[in-house]
Amino acid sequence: MINMSTSGEENNERKTVTIRGLSTDIYDRVSRLAKETGATVGEVVNDALKRYIATLENISRTIDNMIRSGDVVMISGVSSLTVTKVDLESLDKPVVFKDMDELIFTDDVTNELIKSKVAKIVNVNTVYVPKSVSTLLIASKSELVKKIVPRQ
Repeated sequence: MINMSTSGEENNERKTVTIRGLSTDIYDRVSRLAKETGATVGEVVNDALKRYIATLENISRTIDNMIRSGDVVMISGVSSLTVTKVDLESLDKPVVFKDMDELIFTDDVTNELIKSKVAKIVNVNTVYVPKSVSTLLIASKSELVKKIVPRQ
């Protein structure tokens, strides 16, 4: 449990907040960064959280606009999903995969199918790809993906 002072944006009031579960390693790194830049830990954390929130809001807006315009199909909230070449080819629009523990592309999925049928991969812990698929291509379509793992 870590306590730190923060300032509110509206009226610059300061209060102490407790962040439970914060990694001590992350706190130590933030503390070092604050010292190096002459900022307080609260200022560094506030800045990081503002940027994180802005990123999430931008991703949500982008996906909402794509869905509203009818440009994509959304698949969301499935814990684990295995996607085949036939699955991707059967879609008439590109797909957004969102909010999953794992997304597995089978060996028959190609770079060309990823380029044409996968619009975005958002908030997925692990994406498993065939060796033949470029991990950089997957990364270029990913937001908030923790790991991209080429399958052997």
